[in-house]
Amino acid sequence: MDGQFSLNFEAVFKHIDRAETFSIALPIIKRALVVDMRSKDGEPPLVRVMPMARSANERLRSLKRMRPQLPRPSEMLVVPWASYVDGLVRSGLWDKVRARVGSAGSKTALTALDQALDDLRAIESREVAALLRGERYETLWARKR
Repeated sequence: MDGQFSLNFEAVFKHIDRAETFSIALPIIKRALVVDMRSKDGEPPLVRVMPMARSANERLRSLKRMRPQLPRPSEMLVVPWASYVDGLVRSGLWDKVRARVGSAGSKTALTALDQALDDLRAIESREVAALLRGERYETLWARKR
């Protein structure tokens, strides 16, 4: 599945460098990596794996609920990733996100990002195993006998 969609990485990298809040949406595993680079009073940037939101507005509202001491973000960059989690690493996108999070100077945020990658890999592994066992998935057509 890797490489079957087109993404302008140069443009995405530029946006990640500037965005205060961004998310990498992984619809295959119904999760998103959410990053909020804003900080106040020494609070580190937020890095969290979350269920997919129905819209960017829903995600912005959830950030406001999680970080009530900060104003509601006015916008969010959403990067769709319709491939495997390890493709994020191979493409260089993960390194760009890591550099951006690292630019805040927060070891806590970098640790959270490393944990997020482990979590995404584990979630994907469980989804693939469920698919192979036939759990939570149905065929589009039945085989004739």
